[in-house]
Amino acid sequence: MSGLNKNLSLTAFTKFDKGQPSGKLSGGVYVVQINPENLSLSYDELPPNDDEPTSAAGAPISPKNAAYNKQTISIKFTIDNSGAIPNKPDKVRGRAGSSIKDSIDQLLKVTVKPTKASHSPPFVKLQWGKLMLVGKVFDLSIDYTYFNLQGDPIRADVSFTLVEEVDEVVISREFQSPDITRIITVKDGDSLIALSESSYDDPKYYLQIAAYNNLPSFRGLKIGSQIEIPPLEQ
Repeated sequence: MSGLNKNLSLTAFTKFDKGQPSGKLSGGVYVVQINPENLSLSYDELPPNDDEPTSAAGAPISPKNAAYNKQTISIKFTIDNSGAIPNKPDKVRGRAGSSIKDSIDQLLKVTVKPTKASHSPPFVKLQWGKLMLVGKVFDLSIDYTYFNLQGDPIRADVSFTLVEEVDEVVISREFQSPDITRIITVKDGDSLIALSESSYDDPKYYLQIAAYNNLPSFRGLKIGSQIEIPPLEQ
């Protein structure tokens, strides 16, 4: 488990392009205090072709890819500074029993507060262990459940939905099936190891690709040449 996120984290970005978030928001990270007990993942098909589907950023999705199933995560977690939990909520510096306002403000900044750069809510990357999804946050709800003697909130239940952001790059990755033969034109910087990784999510099949294409060496691919990526044998 080394290197994996022990606690669920949310990272905010101002842009999403070519399948990747960019423009990391300054100070735009939130780490949950208590990992959720459960998390719901659903898959919603994009609209029919005649609805001219677009990504959340407004970029058109080609009709041939309209059957892509967007992922949606629904999540609920607790923020607690009552002293019942050993570790403090993110961004709370006061002692146990002090307000969780700073933690809530940071959560809102990372998830739904419009950024100065785009004047719209950020793109959010959710990471927890091997789970990772980039999208926009919707239906965020904060239910304050406990207060101190001064009337400040010290415990709250938070829930929201994260809807995956997609563009043609994201969709093309999904449809690159290892079960069919595909032809790839070699670009500058390509290698058989990299092609194996991108095609099969595993770099170890580079020798099979070389053998299938009768290549004398797996090094020095010629730019502009075509390589066949065979289906994996089951």
